[in-house]
Amino acid sequence: MKKSVITTLAISFGLFINTSAIAEELKIASWNIAWLGSHEYNERKENDYKKLAAYAKTLNADVIALQEVESAYWAKKVLGDEYTYYFSTKDWVQRVGVAVKKDIGLSVKATEYKALDVGRVRHGLDVTLTRNGKTTSLLAVHLKSGCFAKPLDKATVEGMPNKTEKEERKKVACQTLSKQKTPLSQWIDDKQNQGQAFIIIGDFNRRFSQDIAKEYSEKQGLWQAINDDDSQQLWTPTASKNSDCWGGYYKDYIDHIVFSPKAKKHYIDNSFEQLVFSEKYTRKLSQTLSDHCPISVKLNF
Repeated sequence: MKKSVITTLAISFGLFINTSAIAEELKIASWNIAWLGSHEYNERKENDYKKLAAYAKTLNADVIALQEVESAYWAKKVLGDEYTYYFSTKDWVQRVGVAVKKDIGLSVKATEYKALDVGRVRHGLDVTLTRNGKTTSLLAVHLKSGCFAKPLDKATVEGMPNKTEKEERKKVACQTLSKQKTPLSQWIDDKQNQGQAFIIIGDFNRRFSQDIAKEYSEKQGLWQAINDDDSQQLWTPTASKNSDCWGGYYKDYIDHIVFSPKAKKHYIDNSFEQLVFSEKYTRKLSQTLSDHCPISVKLNF
């Protein structure tokens, strides 16, 4: 499926391996800010936006992959005018976006990746970042929710019960996520064949730690499906850590930052962080702040 270009600030070229360039620190993050838009589920008041803005200042990331944010108008309520915003065009309030801090010397090319829309699900955003002669590709995603650890092979998914509405929703979620394996893997294969460094970032709605612990096959696990090249092993810090968001309410991460081997070379050791909200969990707070805490890493870039 073809991709449609949203905006281009600069045509990027070169590889993420120019050792002669001066290395600078770049902080990239992912944040699902639940229902940040015009939907009725967003019941935030002015003070709630102020709290979110304070957390955004603490996060202080240079590049932020956003999920469940409707547009730049809504993103600015939290992140302000310090960023340039790029968003998918899917006609739905839960859009995927990327915010790039202004005046840090990054050239940006943002291209919508519609192939992830296998049926009433969100598009991805393929962003090329260039600075100091180095380039990396960033795919921002928000995959189908509701199939966090079930096997994704055809036999298992087709055999799932669907007698109740809840069972039907779960089965449809697994069917949809299973279909998203193909375009996600295709994007990875394309970047690998082009010799590009790349990072996939966002809300995968999948517990990679469970995929790994259960030793799923490539057909069963999302992690195994995208990490199927023995010579190009992917890496993510979230596969071996527990989430502390909202007191560890869900210990397994579903938000991930996945590195190709070339991109991993520029990861600053032990820089992975999760910004945990200081408030004690309540259902209301998880709606007015978010049910996701932002995660981030730092690169020499």
